[in-house]
Amino acid sequence: MQPKTETLICFLILIFILISGCSTDSDEDNTQNKIIVFAAAGTTDAITEIADVFTEQTAIEVTLNFASSSALAQQINLGADADVFISANQKWADFLQEKQLVAKKETIVKNSIVIIVPKNTTLSNDSPEILLSDDIKHIAMGETSSVPVGRYGKEALENLGLWKKIEKKVVSAKDVRSALAYVETEAAEAGIVYYTDTVISDKVKIAFIFPDDALSNPVSFPAIILAKAVHKENANLFFDFLKNDKAVSIFKKYGFQIN
Repeated sequence: MQPKTETLICFLILIFILISGCSTDSDEDNTQNKIIVFAAAGTTDAITEIADVFTEQTAIEVTLNFASSSALAQQINLGADADVFISANQKWADFLQEKQLVAKKETIVKNSIVIIVPKNTTLSNDSPEILLSDDIKHIAMGETSSVPVGRYGKEALENLGLWKKIEKKVVSAKDVRSALAYVETEAAEAGIVYYTDTVISDKVKIAFIFPDDALSNPVSFPAIILAKAVHKENANLFFDFLKNDKAVSIFKKYGFQIN
């Protein structure tokens, strides 16, 4: 091999190493400057706005995944990448804690469950017994064995002695926003959702607000830093940000009760 050829090869190898090193550093920076948040569907509007403000203030990119708490918890248990999880009930937070997947947990907001009907309906009762009306043939609820709003709704109706009377009318939804959509489109004449869901919809109205004593435990939303979080420092920053004055004002705007 001629000297000039050897020199050229060495030069090309050096360039390749330098480029690879820069690329690796850049990729690492991009990876670290982010956070992955899994959040219950009922928090969509509030958490989206909070995440936008967080990014504006910290330059940390927030990737959001919204679904029912049960679906998200199962994804996390199966190894999905996530740094923070916001659940719509304690059950799925406890589920992850039992799997030793929780590094830190704290309830950040509370909510209420309500019965809704389409805005243009003539039905009016201000009682949970509105669900017994012959005019209500379909009641949209989250799936009652797993979706938090469905579990809350079933418990409240059982405690009020109404569940057995309306059970056959129930239309199961994959999450609370799907239950809301059923009523918004009048595919169901009534539904059970969170109070906060009525704040973001102009197509439904509240027929009844369940009292706190209709449930054995309050409708609470715990936030969790996951034990296997890849972006631990950012997870802690976002976790703390959920409790600052700006985040609190956003939660209140969407109807959440501050813990």
